[in-house]
Amino acid sequence: MPVKITFDRNACVTRVEHTVKTAIGRLSAEILADCNEYCKEDTGTLIASSLIHSRLDEGQLIWQTPYARRQYWAIRTAFTDVNPQATWKWCEVAKNHHKDRWERQLQMLIGGNAP
Repeated sequence: MPVKITFDRNACVTRVEHTVKTAIGRLSAEILADCNEYCKEDTGTLIASSLIHSRLDEGQLIWQTPYARRQYWAIRTAFTDVNPQATWKWCEVAKNHHKDRWERQLQMLIGGNAP
C-alpha cells in the first residue's frame, strides 16, 4: 500500500519564524529584567531608558542615556547608587548568574513548551 506525504514548506517556515520571533522577544524581556537587577540606579532614568529603547523582538537591549556608557564601563563619574546589587558591566554579571536559566528557557520556548 503506497503512502503519500505532502509537506507545505511555506507553512513550516512561517511557523518556525513565528516561534523564533516570539522566543526572542520573551527571552529578551527576561534577560533585560535580569540585567537591570545589576544596573546602576540613582533616579531610575538609566533603567527606564532600557525599557523604552530596547528592541526586544530583535534581541537588542539598549540603555540610552548620556552617561550609560560611562556607567557600564565604570569610568569615574559622580553617581549615587541606590541599588545594592549595582555593578559595572551589569550585563556580564547577569549572564554569569543567569545564563543556565536563560538557556533552559530558550529550549522550552523553541520546543513549544513555554512556561
